[in-house]
Amino acid sequence: MLSRILLACLVAPSFLGAQIPAAVQVERADYAEWLRTSTSSPYAAVFHGPLSGDLVFGSEGQAALRGAPTATLSKGLRGLGLRTDAGRRAVPRNREVALGDWRLRVSSSPQGDMVTVFAPPSQEVEHPGWFPYSVNLVIEGELGRPDRPAEKAMLGLDGVAVSASLAGTFVGLVLGENVRLTAYRIPIPGSEESELTVFYRDGTSGAETYPPGRFVVLEPLGGARYQMDLNRSRNPFCAYNPRFPCPLPWSGNTLQFRVEAGELYEPYHY
Repeated sequence: MLSRILLACLVAPSFLGAQIPAAVQVERADYAEWLRTSTSSPYAAVFHGPLSGDLVFGSEGQAALRGAPTATLSKGLRGLGLRTDAGRRAVPRNREVALGDWRLRVSSSPQGDMVTVFAPPSQEVEHPGWFPYSVNLVIEGELGRPDRPAEKAMLGLDGVAVSASLAGTFVGLVLGENVRLTAYRIPIPGSEESELTVFYRDGTSGAETYPPGRFVVLEPLGGARYQMDLNRSRNPFCAYNPRFPCPLPWSGNTLQFRVEAGELYEPYHY
């Protein structure tokens, strides 16, 4: 089924492609290129886990890290540090750090520091593609505010736990169906910003799209009005690499019909 959809996307008439807004075309192309070539692409991750003690790279390290240059990542009174043959250097959180041609990032989370290690890309990867763009899946609706503030620990798109704040319930009409979807404000790692986000499942989940669900960001239109462009629905990083933990489906955010929009899914090959 998935191969047929991908083929349809590849051979679709040019007038279909012309319906895609230029901003979305650029966004999709840039994201696919980032996934394919970036030194910090989820495809390139070989390790993702908590920093519970010293993390050793090189021949004395665990199997996934033995090809890296010799080094030790540790946390002490002076903060995070990376010891190599050249000495010790500080490691900032939520930023990519070079270790030879390898990369690492320490992400801060409510559950402690999480380390992700990226090896040099060793294989060509292809983005699984997207459903054809549909203007009928650009939804406008209202966000009903919650009765009281609420915080919840949850996994973000990158598999790192965050403290998200309940934003309310997005109410709109999707393919003729009234929907109510819980939205949270999820912090953007390494910044003071956050995104108003919905994580949802639908009738394509587990078939053409990733089983646990997809993320989509709400854009403000003014007042209580927001736009939800389901064509921009994005997979969590666990869809590309099983080393990343996956967010659990959000209660009440399962649609009982098919939403043929956003990123497709192909099982990873490891």
